[in-house]
Amino acid sequence: MSQGKYSPAYPRKIKHHKFDRNAYGEIPPPYKVGVDEYDEKIHFVNYDKWGYDTYGYSAWLADGTFVGVGEGVDRLGYTEMDYLSMNSDKYEAMYYYITNDTFKIKAPGVK
Repeated sequence: MSQGKYSPAYPRKIKHHKFDRNAYGEIPPPYKVGVDEYDEKIHFVNYDKWGYDTYGYSAWLADGTFVGVGEGVDRLGYTEMDYLSMNSDKYEAMYYYITNDTFKIKAPGVK
């Protein structure tokens, strides 16, 4: 596994973890082709109920700015690019900050 591909706070051990929500962590409304205007924040389904994707990243920066699939922060507040540029010692230390409560942290854009 390369440093950064998966967030250290990726929920590997949570059974029955579903990624059936939109960037807001909500069940999306039905999308009607030709009727509705497609909105990635609302219609793209790849997130869990806390707003994180299958790699552990949100679509939001820490300030609540929408940046798109996999480009946002993880539960620890870092982006994939942050991890890729982080030294190995600091990256490995991230695992010490993870508790069961870490997985209850909502993404910045999730209400």
